[in-house]
Amino acid sequence: MSTIVGFKTTPYPLDALGASASDLLSAPLPPYPSYPSFSRLISRDFYTSSLDPVWPLGFSLAYYLVSHAANRLVVRNGGRDLSKGPSPLAAALRLLIPIHNAVLAAYSAWTFAMMAPLVVDFFVQGWRGARFEGVKLALCSMPTNHPDLGRYAYLFYLSKYYEVVDSLILLLKGKKISNLQSYHHAGAIICMWIAYRYQSQPVWVFCVFNSFVHTLMYTYYFCSAMHWPFPKTLKRNLTTLQIAQIASGTLLTNLYLVTVLDPSLVARGLLDRGVRSSLPAVAASSRAPSRNLVDYALARTDTSDPSSCLQTTGAEIALNVNTAYMFPLLALFFRFFMRSYLDRSAKGKRAASAKQAANGAATSAAAATTSNGHASADLRKRQ
Repeated sequence: MSTIVGFKTTPYPLDALGASASDLLSAPLPPYPSYPSFSRLISRDFYTSSLDPVWPLGFSLAYYLVSHAANRLVVRNGGRDLSKGPSPLAAALRLLIPIHNAVLAAYSAWTFAMMAPLVVDFFVQGWRGARFEGVKLALCSMPTNHPDLGRYAYLFYLSKYYEVVDSLILLLKGKKISNLQSYHHAGAIICMWIAYRYQSQPVWVFCVFNSFVHTLMYTYYFCSAMHWPFPKTLKRNLTTLQIAQIASGTLLTNLYLVTVLDPSLVARGLLDRGVRSSLPAVAASSRAPSRNLVDYALARTDTSDPSSCLQTTGAEIALNVNTAYMFPLLALFFRFFMRSYLDRSAKGKRAASAKQAANGAATSAAAATTSNGHASADLRKRQ
């Protein structure tokens, strides 16, 4: 299967025997996260339906088309900001916009706090057990089907649908939706869907990196909406941070395509040193996968290709789709950065130079007329 749509010349260890690329459409869904808190929020029927490709593809296309069509209404209305004024709508928007930003800031911080510890713990286990070889195995073994990662990754996928409210807020404030924002939101939905749907191990990179940046970004938006102070250095570097997130995340995830493992070596190191997870143990009655890296190392030794980092063609396709999305996104962010900061800074310097030159000319003229005893009232006022 991987020879059709991927880079690998032989089937991945967990590919179904004799499967073709078209079989991906009917591949089993990721297991439903059997957590009481999750089941109260998300039903099994909704979970299954939300992973059907019709939803992410259809919603993303509709959002992209509608958002750009709505830009015409903004122009037609003269860019009128509906959040200003004494009307009930304006008052409601002034209340709801900060709430929206606060909710996304808090949710992003919660996602990061829930996912990052397991990721860090896996890397620490790998380093303690077999140094660099162990770190490589940890990178390739992030358990996307583990409730500690899987359920939060799924909820993060759903949150991408809600984030399009950002665009609605812009329209209501009389601002057009840029290509950067529409491409960003539409693509994020598709990328999170395919990464979770096909259990691509690199999905943790998208979730952890993006949730960290969004925590800062939506905190800034909230403070701005409330007219509260925000650290200037952090404000100026938010776009730089987003660019760094995309570039580093793309580089890190593509290591999955070239990383070669030695799980037997890592397993021996982990067993000899007695390395176990430092996180609280999973309940014995739980069907959740292990938090101990050694269990993943031992499982890999029994596969058809223990050295392979990725384990299914679906995981590779998801990775390739995400990479294809990231390069144009990175270019759009660079373009935004150039226009917003570098070009604006250059224009500001030119304006300052012109003002200084004008002031210098006026001062010279004033000095000349004053020395002749004929300084005008206008020149005295300018001095």
